[in-house]
Amino acid sequence: MASTSTMTKVKLLDYWKTQIKLGVKYRRQYGQSDKWKLYKNMYRGFWDKKVVPVNLIYALGRSLIPQVYFRNPRVAVHPMKPGFAMHARMVERIANYLIRETGVKNQLKSQVLDCYLCGRGPGIFGYDSEWGYSQSFERNLYESDESLTNFNKKGEKIEYTDNVKPGMPWYLRSNALDFIVPWGTGRWESVQWYAMRKMRKTQDMKEDSKYENTSTLKGVYASRLESSVESVPEGTNRILDQDAISEWVELWEIHDKRTGMVFVLSLDHDKFLREDFDYLQVEGLPANVLGFNEDPDYFWWPPDARMIEVQQAEMNDIRTMARRHRHVALLKLLYNKDDINGDELVKLLDEDPKAAVGISGGASGDIRKAVALFQSHVPPDFSIAAREVREDIREVVGFSRNQMGSFEESSGRRTAHEAEIVRAASMIRIDERRDAMADHLEEVVRGYMRMVFTNWTQERVVDVVGEDGAKYWVRFTGPEIKGEMAYKINPEEAIPENRATRKLEAEQIMKIASGMPGTNMKYLLQEYARQTDWIDPAMLFPGEGPGRSPEKAMFFNDFNKMQQGGQSSHPGLRR
Repeated sequence: MASTSTMTKVKLLDYWKTQIKLGVKYRRQYGQSDKWKLYKNMYRGFWDKKVVPVNLIYALGRSLIPQVYFRNPRVAVHPMKPGFAMHARMVERIANYLIRETGVKNQLKSQVLDCYLCGRGPGIFGYDSEWGYSQSFERNLYESDESLTNFNKKGEKIEYTDNVKPGMPWYLRSNALDFIVPWGTGRWESVQWYAMRKMRKTQDMKEDSKYENTSTLKGVYASRLESSVESVPEGTNRILDQDAISEWVELWEIHDKRTGMVFVLSLDHDKFLREDFDYLQVEGLPANVLGFNEDPDYFWWPPDARMIEVQQAEMNDIRTMARRHRHVALLKLLYNKDDINGDELVKLLDEDPKAAVGISGGASGDIRKAVALFQSHVPPDFSIAAREVREDIREVVGFSRNQMGSFEESSGRRTAHEAEIVRAASMIRIDERRDAMADHLEEVVRGYMRMVFTNWTQERVVDVVGEDGAKYWVRFTGPEIKGEMAYKINPEEAIPENRATRKLEAEQIMKIASGMPGTNMKYLLQEYARQTDWIDPAMLFPGEGPGRSPEKAMFFNDFNKMQQGGQSSHPGLRR
């Protein structure tokens, strides 16, 4: 007889398998996830050969992304308590470094596209390992913040995502088709758990020390892209191929807020593959979800692609009908076989302009009766109908012609004031999406820093600009710089930077500094150095001593005391 503990685990495993199936059903029923593949294929340009497509799904999607995501994402950090100014400055420097180092910008772009095609763009936080972090696998608590779980016992790498680095937090976009929440979830803020489907090679699973009960695990899939519970009916045989080289196992990773645990299971396996304390749950679940078209009742919001699906089909139908009419309207002629023989007919249809066709004239002797042209009419209403469809789509999505990269049609000239009113009105919905993106990025940064505060227990070194406008290299740990911070990203500041803009900034700053007597040079250079990463204050004001080089990095507590005490390595900066 099985033990009570074994029976409990079996019941728990069955419970989570049932919850996963209910979550998939919730997504399919209220998010209409069955149609997401159709929208993605439209975006990819997969059309029936009989259709003449005008790929508005693709055009609108590519117009939306550049206007919503941030080309140069940067976060500003401010302390919420007195005495934490240097903490905030350190956090800001680390946060902006992590944004660039972990490729957050590309993940945000993919999430915007997910929102456009699927309504929701989930993203997953992690630390150190793509397949789950556990402090019990650290190399040495007193030597490193990294683990060895991304390698097997032979030293071979079993994790392959470049954005995931040992000892570093990471953020990756999750396919909406691989992400589920409990049945009936309304808001992400109130979700109890989430589960994410992952496909992994069976060999890598068995060699990963974080997982257990893998000896009898079988890979029953031949592809990492197919055969999820979304597309395969229950009760069917999901074994696609017995190719041992490309065996894949379908995993479901569940993060449960109630128990604080992380579970990994396979619907094709009778035991948990992982059942561990969730070290990634720091003030919430390790995930965040982006969305633009809010639904007041359901978690799965409507995608833009669904809103214009009918118009896309209508536009394709218009162009397809127009092509058929053009084909029918090709030049055709009727000729009298008694008047024109075959050789002369070839001359008549030849493109040689000097061809002469001889006819007998027949009994009537009227040459005009030997040949009659026959050509149908192409209705001009097609272009009018297509224009109306485009207007309908722009009204639904909220884009003007200018925002899609073409000039606005106008019957006359407009004043600058009228043009500004139209521009401001058209930007309202884009600004709303940009604001949602800014809030989302702030949550990503906040999640990053929670993991830094918790897991960076060993000393690291970072360069930061002090109160005197000079760069210092500082030793720190996550707990040392921990504090209550406010993170802010202004959507209006997401302007592309290049050499010209940076040069203009430099010229303006220098002009102000030299042309206004009594200017607080300390404050001016401090703010300038903070906002322009490409200038090294240490090169402007060289010096020696603690913190002036990576080899002489100073401890954070000493740096904090020095800055709060108003000490400066460059007294010449003061006026």
